[in-house]
Amino acid sequence: MASPKTLSAQTPAATPAPAPPPAAPAEPDGMTRGGYQIHQSIELGYRSNDLSGSGDMYDTLVNLQTGPRILDQTLTMQSVDHQGLLFDNLYLNSVGWGGDPNNYLRLRADKNKWYNLQGSFRRDQYFSDYDLLANPLNPPPPPAPGGSTPSAPVLNSPNEFETTRRMSDVDLTLLPQSRVSFRLGFSHNNMTGPSYSSIHEGTEALLLQNWNTTMNAYRLGVDFRIAPRTVLSYDQFLDYFKGDTDYLLDPINQALVPTTPVSSVSLGLSFDTANKEPCAVPAGQISLIVNGTLTDVTCSAYSSYARNQRVRTSTPTERFSLRSNYFQKLELVGSFAYSAATSSTPLDESFSGLITRTNTLAFTGSGTAAANRISDAADLGATLHLTQHLRLIEKFYFWAYRIPENANFSEVDSDCTAAIIAAKNCTLLTPLISTTPTNVPTAQQASFNQTWTRNQTELAWDISKKIGVRVGYRYGDRDFNHFNDFLPGDEDHFVGLEKTALLGFWARPTHALRLNFDLEHTNYNAVFVRVSPRKEARYRFQTTYTPRSWATIGGSINLLQQSNADAQTQYLAHNQNYGLTASLAPRERFGMDLAYNFNSVIQNALICFADTPPVGVILPFVANANNNDCAGNDTANNLMANSYYTNHTNFGMATVRFKPAKRVQANVGYSITSVDGNVPQFNILQPLGSLQYKYQQPVANVSVDLGHKWAYNMGWNYYQYGEGSFVGPTAPRYFHANTVTESLRYAF
Repeated sequence: MASPKTLSAQTPAATPAPAPPPAAPAEPDGMTRGGYQIHQSIELGYRSNDLSGSGDMYDTLVNLQTGPRILDQTLTMQSVDHQGLLFDNLYLNSVGWGGDPNNYLRLRADKNKWYNLQGSFRRDQYFSDYDLLANPLNPPPPPAPGGSTPSAPVLNSPNEFETTRRMSDVDLTLLPQSRVSFRLGFSHNNMTGPSYSSIHEGTEALLLQNWNTTMNAYRLGVDFRIAPRTVLSYDQFLDYFKGDTDYLLDPINQALVPTTPVSSVSLGLSFDTANKEPCAVPAGQISLIVNGTLTDVTCSAYSSYARNQRVRTSTPTERFSLRSNYFQKLELVGSFAYSAATSSTPLDESFSGLITRTNTLAFTGSGTAAANRISDAADLGATLHLTQHLRLIEKFYFWAYRIPENANFSEVDSDCTAAIIAAKNCTLLTPLISTTPTNVPTAQQASFNQTWTRNQTELAWDISKKIGVRVGYRYGDRDFNHFNDFLPGDEDHFVGLEKTALLGFWARPTHALRLNFDLEHTNYNAVFVRVSPRKEARYRFQTTYTPRSWATIGGSINLLQQSNADAQTQYLAHNQNYGLTASLAPRERFGMDLAYNFNSVIQNALICFADTPPVGVILPFVANANNNDCAGNDTANNLMANSYYTNHTNFGMATVRFKPAKRVQANVGYSITSVDGNVPQFNILQPLGSLQYKYQQPVANVSVDLGHKWAYNMGWNYYQYGEGSFVGPTAPRYFHANTVTESLRYAF
């Protein structure tokens, strides 16, 4: 189930943010020093929070904390006579320093005819703990249906994230106005911090995943103006990725084991003793854990687990491109890129504990894997002006790649001997010296290849100054080949054809009204996954109406429909989006912004599954499924039904701007995201969570011009998140919070 952050991303309220400050007072004239006109501003403030409810959910959606802040800083320098020594224009801006989760620094500088320089640094602190994500929904204790003894609810998401990403970019253009110009660039992206994941070896173990990844990208390019209105470019890209993320066992749900000396094991995330997860309560015992000690030493459990995997990838790419409108009636644009990436990764993995399925007490694995990725990509576009009002537009795209790969691993499994297994003595107490180590080598060679060709032809006709139409056709061909070990007959080959009809029109019946409409209708001859469509239709409509100079009204409709009528799929889906906006400013001292958006997502498809609810529990979706061994195709998943996913999201926003006094500006506003959706219930403990929630955000702020280049700003934000379904066997996710930010701004 998606997190609320994922679902709300479909609306303009996707990322909660502090109340936008009202328009700043007009910048003063600045000062002139050394031949430069200089403007500078700085805003220092303090943010205070009052939070009730789930702190983790607040940090997942908002994550604005109490403390002092450098809210904004800006410096601009402009050469008065464009004869500056080092630069003609300089712009420096930074936002959010002092503790906000997102902050950045941006720099722009240029010297006429000599260079353009752009640079930025961004730091994003990402926290996510939506506790229903990957939650096993462990049942409560008896007498609840299917009760577990003991009960071990998981109160945080097993996929919790708390990472920091630091991103730097520098781009320099030399001689930008010359016949030959040069481009240099560098980007650095580093992500560090803890997260959690899981692995299934007998039971579902929780792993601490310390992220440490780095991407360094180097760019070099040159532009040649080989003829009037014609530029030939060459670019070289060098990307280097380094992944040093490790995995270690996080010992959740620990229990003591009566070894000598006494030791402990982790029983994992899933705890449902009625369904033998990780195992059942032994006969004569009241619980799987009594006084902290495990009562069944034949349980699957972890004593330790570690995985170290270093990933190194280099991706050099070179590209030639051409832009030209040298010929009076012909415009050309095209490029060709070649890339040959290499990747290698040594792997070391170790486990100790008990995997009852294989009677394994320990294993160690090591080896290496490597892959190459050879890619060719070309695109060509041409626009031919047949007449003053009639154009032929051609677009061609080609992409081919192959990924040969090889791996060589060796795993040593320490399994209980046949005699121990026959005597039913393979337990957590069995010493390793009683096992039989078995070496399991694995060597593999494979290759995944794809060729994708697409061609689109359109005829555009401007019938008059008030209306125009276009019609077109797009053809696509995708060819997949997957070679396994390169043995005879061991090949997966798929070919997919795309045929799309295109239609569009634009209209401007009056000076104040604009309309645009586009339609695409696609047929595919084959599908690559079950929920891929055989038919697809897209409809897009946009309009803008400006009845007065102070009023702008906009509307949009975006529809996607998909279907696959295969008897064993019966896939139907749509994604419908409708939006309205209005911006009104009838007075200099008063203005208003309004917005509404509705998004509807529906998917239906046949699924096969196995589900046995606890005694006394009736799940309508399960009870109404056909028990037909998946139409005779799968006895392990005997039930078949038409599954569904629905999501209806309403978003509304209103903001009023007013100026009650000459030196005072204020904003008040309100936004709400309301989601109503549904999915089949396979577990009586499964809440709808982020498919039914409301997220409300009232805002207010005021700015007072104090004079003498000073201004006082105050902003208030309120955040409230609540779900319409029951909480489930985890921590509540409701919260509401007040955030107040006060600041002083100085500008000259």
